[in-house]
Amino acid sequence: MYQQPENSNDNSLMADQMGHTTDSYDSGDNDRSELLLREQDRFLPIANISRIMKKSIPANGKIAKEAKECVQECVSEFISFITSEASDRCKQEKRKTINGDDILFAMSVLGFDNYIEPLQVYLMKYRDFISRNDKEIKNIDLKDDDDDSSSTNQHEDDSIQ
Repeated sequence: MYQQPENSNDNSLMADQMGHTTDSYDSGDNDRSELLLREQDRFLPIANISRIMKKSIPANGKIAKEAKECVQECVSEFISFITSEASDRCKQEKRKTINGDDILFAMSVLGFDNYIEPLQVYLMKYRDFISRNDKEIKNIDLKDDDDDSSSTNQHEDDSIQ
């Protein structure tokens, strides 16, 4: 939802009815318009934030709506901050996909060094888990194919006799 700047005399930022904003001093050579996002599109769902927060307090503890909203905004901003830095790295390397290593690199560049080691361990375990599951699925598929072909061969043998 677009909100007018507090200083209504400031005409440097204008929005049309669709929520697109442009700088009035833009020459128009490069399209600097961007779509303003609705609150539900910018932030993680409040229910998810609330569930995570409740795990950290005693069972009879309560969390004010204002606190949930504050954490929601902070977490969403943090994710955008890290992702933006990771995206910049991908653009420099002419890649389109952000991966876990890009996120870790961004966190390091932005000064979140204390998180790097545990996240590297997590990422390694996650990749190992995915790799093992992919192999198991392929083995199951191959086994199913073998079972199908052996049963087909069995049927062919039966018809020959």
